[in-house]
Amino acid sequence: MDITLRQIRYFIATAETGQISRAALVCNVTQSSVTTAIKGLEEQLGYKLFVRQSKGMHVTALGERFLRHCHSIVRTVEDATEAVPDEPSEVSGVVKVGVTDTISGYFLPPIWRKLRRDYPEIILEVLEVSRAELEAGLLDDNFDIAIMLTSNIRHRDPFHYEELIASPRRLWVSSRHPLAEQDQVSIHDLATEDYILLTMDEHESTMGNVWDLHDFKPNITFRSHTMEALRSMVANDMGVAILSDMVYRSWSLEGRPIVKKDLIEDIPSMNTGMTWRRGRKLSDAASTFLTFLRSEVVAGRE
Repeated sequence: MDITLRQIRYFIATAETGQISRAALVCNVTQSSVTTAIKGLEEQLGYKLFVRQSKGMHVTALGERFLRHCHSIVRTVEDATEAVPDEPSEVSGVVKVGVTDTISGYFLPPIWRKLRRDYPEIILEVLEVSRAELEAGLLDDNFDIAIMLTSNIRHRDPFHYEELIASPRRLWVSSRHPLAEQDQVSIHDLATEDYILLTMDEHESTMGNVWDLHDFKPNITFRSHTMEALRSMVANDMGVAILSDMVYRSWSLEGRPIVKKDLIEDIPSMNTGMTWRRGRKLSDAASTFLTFLRSEVVAGRE
């Protein structure tokens, strides 16, 4: 039997979520469907893609290599299906959109690309600023819509906000780290570990609240506003980090593997959503963009 795109999507979902049950929710199928797909892949490939652990699925070294190919396959299929555009939409206009740096790096680009294809007459004017500047810009009508980490919003009353994605936060370690083989990891297991702290998009204050809640003091050896620098340091055994699945990649720039692990403690998720000022009448172009965002997030889960 040939490998199917469905098997590949189920495998990617399992690798990214770390659990069959979560992959099934993401793909909107039964757990048995995901299990059967992975078993079939392993039989066809002749090697194990996962090591089954008590708290989930850990991707093997060969599985990581196959995962990189699978991402390339999915991108190629998406490019092929987008080669012939649908009938262009008649909706037109400029939409002023504010985003934070996490959104511009890990959420917006593929959506913006597809919007250009499906709605060529809708022009996005996008500006990357801080969360505080987004909130002020919405109140001053400098932005029609903001896409941001809604879990960071300070003043909720003046805004409508709609969450699109809730991304769990997990521990990141190198594949050679002892914690990579540990079934259960507590935040207190990190007491003697060097910690690499991301400072972009208010992550430092978010984690500060988590540490206070659990009476934990990390040994912070490096702060970085650059995700790739943090990723490289973790992969090279310079320390560990706690970050969300949305920004997770299983390899650093130099090709060293990174493993994510569930934590025993309840760590708040990183929630991404869209926000606009209450009482503001949105243009047809802005309303269409909101609808487009919703549909793209749903399609990404299928």
